[in-house]
Amino acid sequence: MATSRSRTRKPAGSSAGLRAPKEGPKAFQDAVVEGLKLLGQSRSTAQRRVRDAFENAQQTLQSRVGGAREQAQETWDNLEALFQSRVQRAMHQLGVPTAEEIRALTRRVSELNDSVSKIVQRQRAAKPAAPAKRTRGKAAAAPRRARARRSKTAG
Repeated sequence: MATSRSRTRKPAGSSAGLRAPKEGPKAFQDAVVEGLKLLGQSRSTAQRRVRDAFENAQQTLQSRVGGAREQAQETWDNLEALFQSRVQRAMHQLGVPTAEEIRALTRRVSELNDSVSKIVQRQRAAKPAAPAKRTRGKAAAAPRRARARRSKTAG
């Protein structure tokens, strides 16, 4: 009986050999489609990773540039403060008044002008306008004598 079974039995893999010519082109096409899917997934994954890496690099660069900009601004501010301090010290040594001192002097001059105006108004109100008197004295005669001498020597 053993011999009858071996005759009826097909060798292992013989059915696969019979299916290969029929299913071969379809299996190849399935493999190509699967390969294209994997290729698309690989590309999208690679593109995503490149985009992420680019964005990270861009953020890092922007933060570094921002830090450098802040440091440069701070350095510039310090330099400006130093310059202003030195100019102010030099002007003080030369005796140039500060802006506040000039404002105080301007206020004081304005107050003095107001005081003088009030005094002049009070004096005008206290004295009525009197006609100017002509005085002929030695002081008034001196210029006339000088003119007369000059005219005699010139002639």
